[in-house]
Formats: sequence, C-alpha cells, structure tokens
Amino acid sequence: MANVRFSTGERLPLEMHKVRIVQKLNLPPIERRLEAIAEAGNNAFLLQNRDIFLDMLTDSGVNAMSDQQLAAMMVADDSYAGSATFTRLENKLNELFGMPYFLPAHQGRACEHIIASTLVKPGSIVPMNFHFTTTKAHITRNGGAVIELLIDEGLKTTSDFPFKGNLDVGKLRRAIDEHGAESIPFVRLEAGTNLIGGQPFSLQCSRGCRGVSCAWNPCRAGRQPPAGQPVLRQAA
Repeated sequence: MANVRFSTGERLPLEMHKVRIVQKLNLPPIERRLEAIAEAGNNAFLLQNRDIFLDMLTDSGVNAMSDQQLAAMMVADDSYAGSATFTRLENKLNELFGMPYFLPAHQGRACEHIIASTLVKPGSIVPMNFHFTTTKAHITRNGGAVIELLIDEGLKTTSDFPFKGNLDVGKLRRAIDEHGAESIPFVRLEAGTNLIGGQPFSLQCSRGCRGVSCAWNPCRAGRQPPAGQPVLRQAA
C-alpha cells in the first residue's frame, strides 16, 4: 500500500482506518471569540472550552480509540484483586522490559511526581535534554535542580538537523564530572520537548546516554542491581 501513486507518479497518502465516531464542534462568532480572549486576560489556559473551535493546547487523552481498543474495554476484568487484565499487562511489560515490578499510573505527570518524590533530594541535579514544565516543577519542589544539556543545534531555528532534541552526551559527561555522580539520581530524556517545538531525540542519543549512565552506576541505567539494592531506571 505504501507504493500507491497517482497516474502522474505522485505518491498517494492513504489512511488505513475508518472514522466511526464524530463530535460536533462549535464556532463562536468572531465578536464572541474576541470577548472570550479579553475575559481570559489573553491567557489560553483561562479560556473556557465552550469558546474554543480548534484546541491546539490540549494534547492528552484527545485521540480517537480504535475498534479493538473499545472492544477490549468491554471485556476488561475490573476485579479489585487478581484481575486478568492486570496480569496480561504485567506479563507483557515483563516480556518487553525484563523488570519484575511496575506501578501503573494514570498520567505521565503522576509518574513524574512518584519518581521525583522517591529519587530527588535537596541538592540533586537532574540532567535533561530540555525540560518539560511539570517535570521541572516536580524536581524543584523536592529540592533538586534541572540542567539542560541540549545539543547546540537544538536552538538553531533555521537548522534542518533531524534530531534537534538530542541530549549532548559530551555535556552529560562534563556535568557528571562537575557535580559528582552521587548528586545525580537519574538522567531524563524528554521525548516531547514542547518548549522547543517538539524536536525528537535519536535512538543513538538514547544509547549514548545509557552508556554514560552505565559507566558510573549500572542500577540507574535499568540493569539489575546487586542483592538488597533498589532498582532505579534511567527516566527516558
């Protein structure tokens, strides 16, 4: 299907799905939209959803579900304990990641809170490619600080480098030398990088960060620790 083309030779993009559910939208008159913006103090976070036609702020929980996902909800096992649904998830995660324990959470921000509350102490330093707002808030709330180690290419707006969200591995090594490995609870790679336009990082970058982390603490890079020590993962 990837090779379907028009008679002119132009590639034909195909969406391999059907849309089965639609939601009605509301387009307020321009006068009402201007009033709403003024009432919100020109702050998009204070706008009411009823006054929004195209929401380009919300990016969580707004995607359509497939027929298979909806069907799975109908046969889910909601038992308080011993749930078969939980067991399937547990087995799949163990198969993919090889870790014996996991803690389900409803949203990434909740995961950030758990990780920061557990690992970050006053004086901790958390290297990142570029911070995400809530991530930084959770880290600083627990007395830590974020250092951004984005590659120089990442802030060049005219650059067409494909992985402008990469963390500079050389800068990471220097940060460890400067601050000391004992003050760094984990290294975090932000995949969304909303604040720099959603620039991605490469798998090569991820492997490089893992290699540096493994060099000074295998536990924090997701490896099995010696008996009696906690398992700590690189947050990527």
